[in-house]
Amino acid sequence: MMRFAALVAQGAPQPQAFAAYQAKVGADEGAAALRLLCGQRPKRLAPPVTLLDWVATATNTPAFLIEACLKTCPDKAELAALLFPPPPKASTTTLTEALASLTSAAAYLALVHTLPPEARTIFNRLAGGTFRTQLAPAPTGPQTAGRCLAILTFVDPSGPEATFALPHGNTLVPLTRLRLTLPQTPALLAWARAHVADRFGPLRQVPPTQVFELAFDGITPNARRKSGIDLVGGRVTSWAQDVQACDVPPLSALLAQQT
Repeated sequence: MMRFAALVAQGAPQPQAFAAYQAKVGADEGAAALRLLCGQRPKRLAPPVTLLDWVATATNTPAFLIEACLKTCPDKAELAALLFPPPPKASTTTLTEALASLTSAAAYLALVHTLPPEARTIFNRLAGGTFRTQLAPAPTGPQTAGRCLAILTFVDPSGPEATFALPHGNTLVPLTRLRLTLPQTPALLAWARAHVADRFGPLRQVPPTQVFELAFDGITPNARRKSGIDLVGGRVTSWAQDVQACDVPPLSALLAQQT
């Protein structure tokens, strides 16, 4: 959570900064951060004013003092973060653990006081539904490096290669076809053999249930593709077996990186 807070502390992170962040965290946290920065927010736990009330009660802060503080710090998420004293030791809470705690007042309060103030503010924005930070686009020229989640739709065992797609409305739009070089490739091919839905020459269509993380060096327009783009230097970096296909950000989220 602290690394994510540091990433977004100065506003919308550039793709280079996000790529460096992903290199430091695990696949779970990287995927969770990508979803957040592509606009897929968690369900709001409570309005910011309610979060502030919870924290005021937990810290025995009287109402008149809250009212006075709001005149100086009208941001309720920030004020709620400042009411707790600094934690006695550095927090090791990950972003995925923090998001998992957004289920009740008790779970929220059990975690929020263990975070340093800057991380508390970001956590409060996530809990209160006011987190709006998104990945910044490249400033000029070719689009810069990034990552995205995508859904496996076809496998060519002879490559081995795979086709990946992204949600677009009520359908999946092909995004790219990439060579499979992961250590889990034999297991993936075995899964594909056991789950063939249809055959088109060497291609094997599979159920759209498996999610992968892709990295790329850039995004370029291509009107001939249904997606409207090409991934430059695309590669498969991990099999995100903990991510459901329904949680993959849509094509529009990836396109937003080049606008």
